[in-house]
Amino acid sequence: MPNAQISPGSAVAIIGAGVVGMASACALNRKGYEVTVFDPYYPGEGGSSKANAGHIGASDIFPLSTPGIYWKALKMLMDSDAPLKVPLTDFWSQIPWFWRFLRTSNENRFKRATDALSYLCYNSIKDTKELLEYSKIAEKLEKNGCAFIYDTKLSFNKSIKSWDERSSRGFSSEVLNAKKIAKITPTINEKFKYAYLSHHWAKVSEPKDIVQGLADSAKINGVTFRQERVDSVSEKLNSILINFDKGNTKYDAVVIAAGINSVSLAKSLGDFLPMTAERGYNLTIPLSNIDIDIPIVFADRGIVATSLESGLRIGGWAEYAHLSRPANPNYFDSIARISKDLFPGLNIENANYWMGSRPSTPDSVPVISKSLKIDRVFYNCGHGHYGLTHAATSAKLLCSLIEGEQNSNEIKALSIDRFLN
Repeated sequence: MPNAQISPGSAVAIIGAGVVGMASACALNRKGYEVTVFDPYYPGEGGSSKANAGHIGASDIFPLSTPGIYWKALKMLMDSDAPLKVPLTDFWSQIPWFWRFLRTSNENRFKRATDALSYLCYNSIKDTKELLEYSKIAEKLEKNGCAFIYDTKLSFNKSIKSWDERSSRGFSSEVLNAKKIAKITPTINEKFKYAYLSHHWAKVSEPKDIVQGLADSAKINGVTFRQERVDSVSEKLNSILINFDKGNTKYDAVVIAAGINSVSLAKSLGDFLPMTAERGYNLTIPLSNIDIDIPIVFADRGIVATSLESGLRIGGWAEYAHLSRPANPNYFDSIARISKDLFPGLNIENANYWMGSRPSTPDSVPVISKSLKIDRVFYNCGHGHYGLTHAATSAKLLCSLIEGEQNSNEIKALSIDRFLN
C-alpha cells in the first residue's frame, strides 16, 4: 500500500537534472506526483550526462572490482595507458573508499553486486525504449549490439568465462572471427582478430539530447524546473525542506539524484554515502573521416567508441580523483594517440575534449533507497558510468519505493544500509 503521506498528488522534489534525475521526474510525474526538479544547470548541461559515450550497456553486469583486482590494479597503476588512474596526492584521502572497493572482489560480495547489476540491466533497454516512447523521442534509440574487441588471444580466452556467465543470466553474445570483425567494424585496425558481439546493447543518437528531450516532455506534462543549487536537505514537522542560498521550500518527499554532489547532501542528513568521482575522459570528432556502425568496446584498453550526431566519440578510463582537480591534459593526449592506433587514418585535428565526474560506489551498484535518517528522503544515485543504462529501470524502482515497497530482495540489494557493514 502507498504511504499515505507520499501518495500520488504529493509534492516531490528531485535534486539533479541529469539522466537519472530526469528519468525519475518523468516516472513520478506519470504516477501523478507533483514534481519539481532542482539543478543549477539546465537539464543535460551539468554533470556526466552531458557528453558520455551514449551506450546502454545492458550486458555490462560485473562490478569494476573483480576477483584478483589487487594485482591487476597494481599493474594498471604502473601503466600510463591503462584504464585505471589515481593521482598519488588524492589516493590517501580515498583509502576508505578503496578499501571498500577491494572488499567487493571477495567472491560472495562480487556475486551480490553482479546479481544486483544483472537485475538492473536485464530490462534496461526495454525500459529505456518505453521511457523514450512516452517522451516522444524513441527515434533516438538504436539497438544494434556492441563489439568487444580484444588485443590478444590470451585476453580473449580469459574473457570467455565472463561471457559464459552473462549467457547463463540471459545476456546472449556470439564470437566474432577476424572476417566478421572486418565486416562489422571495417574501420578499426586490422591487427584485431578476437572479439565478441554482445546482443544486449544499445546506443542513443546524442546523450545530452536524451536528457533535454526528457526535460521537454516533463515540462509539457507539468513538471516544474528551478535553476537553484541545493545546499542541504532537512526535516521540519511533516515536511522536507530544500535549502538553498535564497531560502527554502517544503515538499512532501525529496529524491536526491545529484550525481557526485549527492555525497554532501547525504552528509547534511547524517547518511553515510561512500561515493567518489570516477572521472572519464573522451574526445569527440565532428564530421569525422571515420564512422562506425555499432558501438565498440576495446576491452583491454578501457576505451569505447560511438558514432553520435555530434561526431565520433572515443574515450573511457576511470580516474579516481578529487572533484576539484583539473582534468589531466596528459590523459587527453594519450587517448588521442591511442585513438589513432585503434582507427588508422583518423583525423583528430578538430576534436573536442571533455572530462566528466561519474558518481561511483565501491561495489559499482547504485543506491536506490530510503534515507536512514529521514523517512521521506530517497536516493537514486551512484550509477557510475552506468547512468544512462540504469536510468529508466532505476526510476521504476524509485517509484516502487516511494509507493511503499521496501522488502523485495532487489530493492534491499540497492539500499544505502549495505554500507554499514
